[in-house]
Amino acid sequence: MSRPQREWVCGATFALRLDWRDGLVRRIELAWAADSRETDILSGEARALKAALLRYETRCPPDWPDLPFDFSGLSEFQKAALDALRRIPPGATRTYGEMAALLGRPKGAQAVGRAMAANPFPLLYPCHRVVGANRAMTGFSASGGIEMKKALLRLEGAEQGLLPGLE
Repeated sequence: MSRPQREWVCGATFALRLDWRDGLVRRIELAWAADSRETDILSGEARALKAALLRYETRCPPDWPDLPFDFSGLSEFQKAALDALRRIPPGATRTYGEMAALLGRPKGAQAVGRAMAANPFPLLYPCHRVVGANRAMTGFSASGGIEMKKALLRLEGAEQGLLPGLE
């Protein structure tokens, strides 16, 4: 059976679209569930992703499935930045500058910002946990922009007093 090119999985609040090519997930799009429609027949990977999304939305450990991601279009720095994202716990944030220092490029905050903007797998590689120098909400390239970023951080239990703009 051939794999569909695109699959939407929907939770109560969020939706994820898997874009497949040659058996690899090339990209995941994050959107509001209300603006999305789940694919009628889901692959096994999509069903596992949906189960993880539903756990995430109820503040349980999502145990994201090990999907066959295609990292071929990313630079080594971008791959390292994505790997570092997975070490930021839910509810915690790092600034672009802190991420740059962790990646051995203390003056590379803008490079980190570009890597976050190029993240092809948002939510599973949680770029929403990276904030501005003063912990302010800054750019988020997923559907819904800053409002989506705020919703994800609130769901994860990020502390409002530490994050300006997270009302």
